[in-house]
Amino acid sequence: MTLHSRLLDALKGLDARVGVPAARALPAARRALPDDPADVLFIRLWGLGNLALLAPLFAAAAPRRLRLLTLARNRDFVAAQFPELELLPLHEPHDPRAPASLLLALRRLRRDPPDVVVDCEQFLRLPALLVRRACGAPIVGLDTPGQGRLPLLDRAVPHDPLRHAGDSFTALCAAAGLPPGDASWRLRVPPGKAERLHLLLPPGDGPLVVLHPGSGDHFPGRRWPAARFAELGAALVAEHGARLVVTGVHSERALATQVARAAGGWNVCGRLDLGGLLALLAEAQLLVSNDTGPVHLADRLDTPTVALYGPNTPWRYGPRLRGSVALFADLPCSPCLDDRSMKRSSCRRYVCMEALTVADVSQACRAALAAAAPARPGARQHAATR
Repeated sequence: MTLHSRLLDALKGLDARVGVPAARALPAARRALPDDPADVLFIRLWGLGNLALLAPLFAAAAPRRLRLLTLARNRDFVAAQFPELELLPLHEPHDPRAPASLLLALRRLRRDPPDVVVDCEQFLRLPALLVRRACGAPIVGLDTPGQGRLPLLDRAVPHDPLRHAGDSFTALCAAAGLPPGDASWRLRVPPGKAERLHLLLPPGDGPLVVLHPGSGDHFPGRRWPAARFAELGAALVAEHGARLVVTGVHSERALATQVARAAGGWNVCGRLDLGGLLALLAEAQLLVSNDTGPVHLADRLDTPTVALYGPNTPWRYGPRLRGSVALFADLPCSPCLDDRSMKRSSCRRYVCMEALTVADVSQACRAALAAAAPARPGARQHAATR
């Protein structure tokens, strides 16, 4: 477990210890929601994949004034996709600038409160608690069992562990009086990123396949074994002439290097910013990834994905694009990462991911590549850049 992941786990514990009793101490009175809010504040701190799931809802609500309380690390994504969305950026708690950024955001909300707050956190309590203290706007959010969130909410949406997270966000927006998202909405590839990407891509005419063997800073048990990613990549090269590109965040450089060297792929871990990653996913014929953000980015770029699940379940966080595949062993101990447990797991034997064989994943990749073969990358690229 990395230092950052340990810090995240500690913050979840702090949120529970402070947030639950503070929420219980709130007055029981519920505030009325406007029928047609003109000014909406969304709360979603961590999770670029969750912001990708929210993106069609932002687009549908765009005629209104929209604000987003989120981490400063998400600034580039939001600015590129929704320049009209007003950002209230927070620095991460370990950053010395965190207290000042939080005070500034709360001061802005106190002076200029929204009509309604849509809290898109599934288990955290402190963000909604602080916003509630700062302004009088009613809050819509998820009532997740065991998390003590109900006292924070003026209108609660029951948490359903079998409902896709994207549908949960849609239900929140509906409860707040906002329209459903446009299923046809697609992410933008920033100008110039596609052209610069070609300087990094391996040469050849074979299908471009992206391997994403990491899982970010949260719970390494979501990772399929690196040796299997490498074996899969080598098979795709041998059978399909695939041009392999291996991606990851900075902390996963060693992992990406291991997979790229063993599979004969190109390692771009740490060499692409978010715009470059979007350009790569838009160009690719296939993404093979663990359960993490690129799965949802690829969904919104019309890129077929073979996604691998174990601690989480695909019916909650799986790809939704037609032609994408989610592989899940569905062992009795899965899921152990659940909103009702604050996405914390004590498991250290990742048998659910080891139950997914190279043969199973290879078969899914062959089917996805065969289905994507008639498509022309230029057509998808045009749709992605809008």
